[in-house]
Amino acid sequence: MSNSPILVRLAVVFALALVVICFLKLSIEPTHELVWYACYKPLHRECARLLVPLDHHNLSSPKSSYAAIALIRIPSHFSSSGSSRLRSRYRGPILFNPGGPGGSGIRIINKFGDLLTQILGDEFDIVGFDPRGVAHSTPKVDLFGIANNGEREVWGYEELRVIRGGSNEKYSEVEGDKGVSVENTWARAVVRNRIAGENAGEWLGNINTDIVKALGREKLMYWGFSYGTILGATFAALFPDKAERVVLDGVGDAEDYYATSWTSNMVDTTETLNQFFTTCHAAGSSCASWAPSPSLISENLTSIYKDVITNPIPAHTPTSYSILDYSHLRTTIFYVLASPWTYWPLLAQALADLGGPNRDPTAIWRMAIMPAFKCPSCSLPCDDKDRQEQEFGVDNYLDALTAIMCSDGVDTPADLGSTKEYFETFTNESEWADTWANERLGCAGWPKTKKGFQGPVEGKTEFPILFIGNTADPVSPLVLAKTMSKRFPGSRVLVQDSPGHGSLSAPSVCTQTHVRAYFMNGILPPEGTVCPVISSPFPSSSPLHNFTLEGTTTADRDDMEVVLDSDGVDTSEDTMRKQRMWNTVDELSRTWNSRVYL
Repeated sequence: MSNSPILVRLAVVFALALVVICFLKLSIEPTHELVWYACYKPLHRECARLLVPLDHHNLSSPKSSYAAIALIRIPSHFSSSGSSRLRSRYRGPILFNPGGPGGSGIRIINKFGDLLTQILGDEFDIVGFDPRGVAHSTPKVDLFGIANNGEREVWGYEELRVIRGGSNEKYSEVEGDKGVSVENTWARAVVRNRIAGENAGEWLGNINTDIVKALGREKLMYWGFSYGTILGATFAALFPDKAERVVLDGVGDAEDYYATSWTSNMVDTTETLNQFFTTCHAAGSSCASWAPSPSLISENLTSIYKDVITNPIPAHTPTSYSILDYSHLRTTIFYVLASPWTYWPLLAQALADLGGPNRDPTAIWRMAIMPAFKCPSCSLPCDDKDRQEQEFGVDNYLDALTAIMCSDGVDTPADLGSTKEYFETFTNESEWADTWANERLGCAGWPKTKKGFQGPVEGKTEFPILFIGNTADPVSPLVLAKTMSKRFPGSRVLVQDSPGHGSLSAPSVCTQTHVRAYFMNGILPPEGTVCPVISSPFPSSSPLHNFTLEGTTTADRDDMEVVLDSDGVDTSEDTMRKQRMWNTVDELSRTWNSRVYL
């Protein structure tokens, strides 16, 4: 790998012409040094486009071979204060990556940035970026071409498909449609990836860039989720002396990722579903799928599964129509496991509707729905952002997901025999292989690309990394946070006692005060810290823990005295500050959509 100053491993790039696009209703010329412009008015946002070499192996590339990385920030009010005393409170930028791969940092900061500021404090700039090839960054990953949305609709990544077969196939005794075959999945992937190779050309596999120095910093403060933990750990392994504060939240195994195995993620998936059953039962009438025991709720779901295998349901909503079959139901349940406080009440109602006498699929289909297909227009006005994003594919998440995952690690075997062997092995390890194996099987026949750093992802960083893991994360089991922590001596694991993918999928004042203390003062949580949550995913008249009037546990309050500048004596200002933190984590958990960035 080149020794050039590459500070963040980002994404895969495809060859499209570099143009000045209408970005966030403002045409922003990309520059070698960041120039910030007000955007998303009236919100307090600034946007920029950073010009970087398209081919990081050839830094003398002509200007036509540059990429533009889109960034957004919520600037700290202290950074521009006219008072030197107030300016001294400015701590610098914290860079965020929502995961995916293919997740848009622009969108996550625009939507959740104000809440993240409430957690971390106004002393920091809150910064998001779209990695190379993703969303607003150009050139973008486009496997089929803007004019070929029809091909994408037919041959694109099938997110809501179960793969049938394997020695441990679920409901093998039930006759009916249980998904697509391994053979069909493999063949579709080979065709799609040949198309990708033809469209991508020589630029396939350019994956690195330098963001941190452009922000005027020599060291990185970073909060990465899911795939963003792979990026953060890779950065820390490459540049251990530049890791100022790094939080890795919902942790993936970098070794497994770069081996393109992706089988270590499913350890706690079944436990997460079991927590849906137990919390639903505990919620009583607040959960629409309630039954006299968690096991009966589980049995009801099994009955629904078997019913849609033998009798798929026509689904017609005001915005779309299709067939609700076993594949759509199972994959939808799998994805919503990631966001309990956002989706579990809706899932409970949807299952109650499906299991009722009318077999109503409307609610579950709305949870599974993909954007309706539209043919692209020949021209679009610059100020029509919504139409432009939809038709020009700004949200190219599935294309980017495929491209990045298939290019980051070792090449995936292209033959059918290897594909079947992998699937058989995976099904013996996890009952959820039928949903997750799509990721790896979709890389069969992917074009060979230039490879960057693939490990070992380990080392002793200048400042310890903070890893965060939930006790029931459907795709990032707690054991992976502990595994990765062992590879970075001195790091610390903070455990959040909750279901969901990543800490923000559940409301824990304890967790987020520890995160704030880490960024603000460099304070690591004590070894063995386990943080509770403040509520159930289902509405309830009684909280999960013994709260004070401010809505926090006693342990949470002790943490907050340190982080929120309190002297232990509650003034009205202290009480308001703590209440804001409680409200913030609660709101985040009920709006944070982890399923988009698995």
